[in-house]
Amino acid sequence: MSQSKVQFKHPYAVLWTICLIALLSVAGVSLPYPVLAPLFAATEPNAFNHWLGLDPTLLLGIALAANPAGILLGSAVLGALSDQYGRKPVLAIALLLAVVGYLLSALAIADQQYLWFVLARFLTGLCEGSVSICRALAADLHPQIDRNKTIAWMNSALYGAWLLGPLLGGMTMHLGAHVPFALAAIAILPCLVLVQLFLPKEKPPTSVLRLWQNIATHNSLQLLRQPELKWVIWAQFIYTLGLNAFYEFYPLWLVESQQFSGYEIGLITAALCLVMTFVSAVLMAKFGSRVAPLPAAMIAALVFSWLLAILPWLDGMPAWGWLVLCGLPIPMVSAWFQVYCTANFAHFGNGRVMGLLTVLMCAGNLVIALVGAFIALAGAQYTLWLGAACAALAALLLRQERIHHPQ
Repeated sequence: MSQSKVQFKHPYAVLWTICLIALLSVAGVSLPYPVLAPLFAATEPNAFNHWLGLDPTLLLGIALAANPAGILLGSAVLGALSDQYGRKPVLAIALLLAVVGYLLSALAIADQQYLWFVLARFLTGLCEGSVSICRALAADLHPQIDRNKTIAWMNSALYGAWLLGPLLGGMTMHLGAHVPFALAAIAILPCLVLVQLFLPKEKPPTSVLRLWQNIATHNSLQLLRQPELKWVIWAQFIYTLGLNAFYEFYPLWLVESQQFSGYEIGLITAALCLVMTFVSAVLMAKFGSRVAPLPAAMIAALVFSWLLAILPWLDGMPAWGWLVLCGLPIPMVSAWFQVYCTANFAHFGNGRVMGLLTVLMCAGNLVIALVGAFIALAGAQYTLWLGAACAALAALLLRQERIHHPQ
């Protein structure tokens, strides 16, 4: 279903709505970080943290992995389904199920039902794959709102979510570990109202009875077979390896090399997120359209590679400031690359394309978590250098994309 001809009566209201949904969805990923660790590591043994007699650390890892596993599957399906059945109905159903997932999570913690908690987190993650629908809607708003602005604002909401989630969890868990999840469910309810108010009604071209057939034939993973997308796919995946090598292992490097405490890591992470949010929401939204997106993304990826390669050589205040500077090119790569993809591959369906990019991001996250941890046994700086190499390789892959598809 083509979404490019949809006219929005209130385009900016739609943009603010999808930014809010993206903010709350990604905040839900990071919400458990300050909540679950004390439940498994700092409390007396109970049916929740010693389920089936398993080690609490293992149970914590499974609980944390359930949500991104759901996101991986949801991203592959939901965006593509919104191309077939319309953005509004698919997004509304996903949000409603996310509310159910959060409520089940809260009930499972309150009743110490570990298995139900893991299943509820997986369901929530599945529905949080709706971020791919929000990204597609951001692209659909063009030309009513410039594509660079919509995608930049969307990305700024995602960066801000990594601050909101842990903040919400940490500030409310003293009321009970189930409370943050209940509050997250309540926070999504206004989003459902906004979706009904501002997203236009669309007549789906296919029968709901063909749902499973459409999932099988129109999911985002099918795009992996498209030769036209070869360089884009590899660039996204390799760059994601580099980006997440930075995200996941700079805290370890700060501990090993800079002797940072958890509180200090939190402060520098907040500074990094603020920089990325500002660059995306202000600089990219205002000036991003003034350059060709593909070569600009390539240059920004090279800059990120250079910054990351130098970081482990620094110490003290220069290192801390340099780490925050690494946040400057990150939103530039993301925004320009997404703008290029939506401008050049919309014929595949923006929902499918945005879903594919999200799937590749999740896959890269999982791969670098395993490979990077093994390399980090010799020192976290080696994983950071691997990330720099991956970002440089991604820039070369973008160059190949430019050669094969000149703008």
